[in-house]
Amino acid sequence: MRAWTERWSEVQWGVHLKRILATNSNDGVDLAEILLQQALVGSSPNSLVLSYLKHIVLSQVIPHSTVFKHISTYDDISKPYCIIALIDIAETFSTKLSFSYGTDSSLQMCKSLLMLVHWLLNNILKCLQKIQDGKSTPEYVSITDRASSAVLKTLEKQTVCTLLQIARAEVTDNYRDFEQAEVNVRGTLSQLSQSQNALPTTTKDKVSEMLGSLSRLQDMNLPSDNDDDGPKLQLCSTINTLVSLEAVLNSTNELQPFVDQTMVIARLLFFQKLSWPQLYVEIFRACFMGIIDAPANSPEDLKWTSFTFLKIPQILQRLQQNAAGRDVMADLEQSFELLINSTNLLDLADQKKKCDSIEQLLQGCIKADLLKDVHSQRIMQRREKERGRLLDKAESSQGVPCSSIVILRAEVTVSSILKTLDTDFQKNQEPLFSLLCKMMSGKSFEIILAAAASMGELQNLAIKLIKLNEFARHSAGEAGKASQTRARLFDITFLMLCPILQQYGLETITNGHKETVDSFFVQWAQRWFPEDGKYKNIENCNPSDSNKVESLINLFLSSGELKTSLTRWHEVCLNTPFAIQEILFAWEHGAIGPEQVKTVLENVKNWMCCLPVVVSCWLCCYINTADQERREKPLLMLEQLMTISNKSDSSAQNDSRCQFMKTVIEHLSQDILPANHHLRNISKQYIPANEPPAIILEETLKLVFSKGWVDLKSLHTLEQVLNLCGSDRFCDQVVHHMLESNKVDDLCMAVSLVFALFHMDLEHLTLSLLVNTLPRILYSADNSHLMIDPRGYTLAKLVVLCITAAQVSKVGQKEPYVRRGRKRSRIDVDVEEMDECEVRPSKMRKINEPQLTLLSEDFTFDDMTVKEDGEHSPAFDTKEPLNKAMVNLFCLLNAIIHDKRVTARTGFIRSFIDEALKCGPQYYRFILQFMPSNMLPQLMKTMPGIFTNQQILHICDLSTLSGRKLAAKAVCHNSYLKVTS
Repeated sequence: MRAWTERWSEVQWGVHLKRILATNSNDGVDLAEILLQQALVGSSPNSLVLSYLKHIVLSQVIPHSTVFKHISTYDDISKPYCIIALIDIAETFSTKLSFSYGTDSSLQMCKSLLMLVHWLLNNILKCLQKIQDGKSTPEYVSITDRASSAVLKTLEKQTVCTLLQIARAEVTDNYRDFEQAEVNVRGTLSQLSQSQNALPTTTKDKVSEMLGSLSRLQDMNLPSDNDDDGPKLQLCSTINTLVSLEAVLNSTNELQPFVDQTMVIARLLFFQKLSWPQLYVEIFRACFMGIIDAPANSPEDLKWTSFTFLKIPQILQRLQQNAAGRDVMADLEQSFELLINSTNLLDLADQKKKCDSIEQLLQGCIKADLLKDVHSQRIMQRREKERGRLLDKAESSQGVPCSSIVILRAEVTVSSILKTLDTDFQKNQEPLFSLLCKMMSGKSFEIILAAAASMGELQNLAIKLIKLNEFARHSAGEAGKASQTRARLFDITFLMLCPILQQYGLETITNGHKETVDSFFVQWAQRWFPEDGKYKNIENCNPSDSNKVESLINLFLSSGELKTSLTRWHEVCLNTPFAIQEILFAWEHGAIGPEQVKTVLENVKNWMCCLPVVVSCWLCCYINTADQERREKPLLMLEQLMTISNKSDSSAQNDSRCQFMKTVIEHLSQDILPANHHLRNISKQYIPANEPPAIILEETLKLVFSKGWVDLKSLHTLEQVLNLCGSDRFCDQVVHHMLESNKVDDLCMAVSLVFALFHMDLEHLTLSLLVNTLPRILYSADNSHLMIDPRGYTLAKLVVLCITAAQVSKVGQKEPYVRRGRKRSRIDVDVEEMDECEVRPSKMRKINEPQLTLLSEDFTFDDMTVKEDGEHSPAFDTKEPLNKAMVNLFCLLNAIIHDKRVTARTGFIRSFIDEALKCGPQYYRFILQFMPSNMLPQLMKTMPGIFTNQQILHICDLSTLSGRKLAAKAVCHNSYLKVTS
């Protein structure tokens, strides 16, 4: 009052006020409220008092948020000049905001800004309604015009828009009222636009411009990375490798895991303006490249053919469901048009398959209702014009069956076989036996398995064969021919199940079907059958009935016969290895000679074809643990079992079974035979015995990276190296090889290939990357050059891609993680059943500097974030390995960022967060939820302006109070830097 009566200047007022504030406590005094009350007493505002208010706000004596709060409570529209004065002062303050206050004031600023803009919008609405009611006055028009200008100038600041987004999450009810006010202003303005001279054109345009600015307020998306110079994922290399893994190594998988991983890649690549037709055509190209690369009539050839012509249409159907709102037929037609441009590729595929491959694929798409006949006709007309000369050679080959047509026919055959196997076994033994014999002739069974795998019916087929094997394992009182048929059914079903185990793994039979677990074949396979070069332990194994073993020994030595009506064939299979063990021990000690051993083995082969397989499994396990001197005799016995006797009275059915038996034994004995053995298949020996796996891996990676795609031999080599060396060594060497080059193009190719190759064992390789390889690179001074861009950026991209893909894979699985298309080792199963904290300390790798780990005493997931009162801890699965690895990684990154030195490691952290954000909210939220609360402020202190306001909104979790406070403080810090710079 003294300042007003004595007409102090603003400077005098500020000096006296600061002097009073310095000598008196003003905790309970609200200067803004006092000054506004004095300024707005009359119908017109007191300009001198308002100038005092401006001075103390702009000189930062009181915060802006306090003034905004009091301004937004004034609603006396009957004093238009007071409203206009408040609008002017609000515009002045909002365009000269200060963001240098404490942590709480940043969040308060968000709420007060929302209140201020909402107040301005309400004043516009009230004035428009007055004008609509015919009460138009110059004051109302002026309020509308000035309030619109104030909103426009307020929203010109990117910081204000960002803070309003934080306020949207902080006070959802108030923001909803604000949005409703915007809707009401739009409606009122549209009604006024229909009347003449109701509102000046300039004012109307300004209100429309203001509304447009408000509509853009919602768009806080992250900017596209199209102009980024960092390495980008290459569609061709990634899809080609992913399709190869699915077709060759994971041919029995369900479709959805592959579709999910393809969609992850698709969403990541759509940021690079890649389209659905480009995605489809790369899948097609990968299939035809695989068909050309696979040796003719090999198992891989059948897998590629069945995958291309049976499985691809099903995959396209699933992808169609993720392309909602798009014309899938138009996209597919465009993709085929693009495919036709690859003339040489299609010509080579046609020559290899002896048919028109693109026509066969089109027929599959038509059958799946993905295309119409009219589309197919247009595409084929174009294909005829583009067809090269190579196809003439294929057309000249007469009398050679087309393998793709054979596979398509096998689809119907598999369905028919499954129906036949559902019949009553007791009444249809002879027809069943005839059917199974036809299935074993030539390459029929391989074709049937390939078709069944692509149809998703392989497990169903295996289960039905197991049930038939269980039915036939002992006689039900039949005699003569009936019991012989039952014995042959047991024999042939046993033989058929062995290749299924060898090619597709035991989990193909047991996964999700508990009724098969107790069957004889599964029990025997789990105990004796070698898989993936891993042989079982036969020590301390004793027969359940020694008398039966003794009886079998006598029969083998005397060339006796078993009575099929009395024999329990599963017991014969269980006891025969023990009988052969006694024969072998007797031979080793000189009790019998080689001729007698040969006689015994011939008798074993003459009885049933499944018995040599059983004996060979035991011999392989025995050789695996025997020393060099003791291996000679069992190897001779194994060779004898693989020799087929030529009998003049042998039937075609017996010959096919014997040949089938020989193939099974050769396959299971490959890893136990000496490297120079004449029966060892050199073509399947991808890792020579005299060369270290590390050298083989290095050479294979060089070949793959130079070509830009993974051929069949390289794929099998990499798989064998992974199985042999484990995920830690494999991951370490692959990542270091990826980072050898410093050229962006080479790194783009490398990261695309490595990311796809990691899908061979996605979870374990991702964990190896997070727990072993990445910490080693970050800590080691020798690896500091690997952190320098573009290498560091490439490594960050790989880490983010692997985390994202592993998380999608985990979410999409109903059962515990199993390496796709492969069985889990017993170690993996045991570890899952134990508390991980009891087994990991002894296996923890030690590095030069102390490693932050979840195993630290008193560490909990609560330590990751600072929670406000009433907030709950994050709902993490504390036993999930990926979650633990992520916490470890962010603890390590947080320790690095709090180091006083700014190094290449600091740049890697920035690249890691950038790459996470580029994955989109459906993926980056999982990664950034593990980020410690003090990491973002420290990053912004270390590297000011490192993140934009949009990025800050996505980094912080706005659903929590602590996240909103952190975001508001970071945004204000960004704005403060711009003001001071």
